[in-house]
Amino acid sequence: MQSIILHTPETDKEPLDVRVEIARLEALLEERRRELGLLQEEMRVFKARYTEAVGSRLAELAEIEREIKQAEARLLGLETEEAVPDGEAEADGQRAQDGVAVPVGKAMRKLFWAVAKMFHPDKAADEREAKARHTVMAEASRAYREGDVESLHTLLGDEQLQSLCAVGGKDVETDDEEARLLALEIELRTVQFGIKRIRQDGLYRTKVKVEEEAREGRDALSQMAEQIDRQITKARHRLAHLS
Repeated sequence: MQSIILHTPETDKEPLDVRVEIARLEALLEERRRELGLLQEEMRVFKARYTEAVGSRLAELAEIEREIKQAEARLLGLETEEAVPDGEAEADGQRAQDGVAVPVGKAMRKLFWAVAKMFHPDKAADEREAKARHTVMAEASRAYREGDVESLHTLLGDEQLQSLCAVGGKDVETDDEEARLLALEIELRTVQFGIKRIRQDGLYRTKVKVEEEAREGRDALSQMAEQIDRQITKARHRLAHLS
């Protein structure tokens, strides 16, 4: 049975039994996939509840507040946001997505291209490394689409992931088992990254809080909705006085 040494920060001490390690990673990967799948389904269900109860109200409140700013600007003889060229107003700002603010514009694009510059498959030394880089870029593309700036920052600073993606270019003899081992390491790292991303998301923390409140007999989403409704009423009154 073949043994090799992969030169990473975690392994420099003793030879690694490739087949045993492959079996261990396959079992761990299956476990992490199930965990990620459950988290994604839980978030899908909660996001629908949140959007119905809170998200639409937040969007309505944001629109009224925008109208208030425009009305105030007109009274003061100032230019309104409508005078700003398309794309400039939110170049380094935020936009609403189901009631949750996410970064958009030039800053987000710049961050994505920094990740692409580091992990683009065209920079791979061989096919194995190219596949590893493709996996990372798939996660980067997902983060860009969803405005997930934290994930892009994490990819940029993940030295272990960078090391794994570069293994293909090192002086390591390649065979099917080594290729399988590297593929498993990359996929496991990506799945674990997805789990971490969900648990760090603001909406996930809201979900946890709502569930804690529910165990104590309180409906946190209804309370949030009522609070936002009061804010909407006050904002409408203010807008009426400015009109």
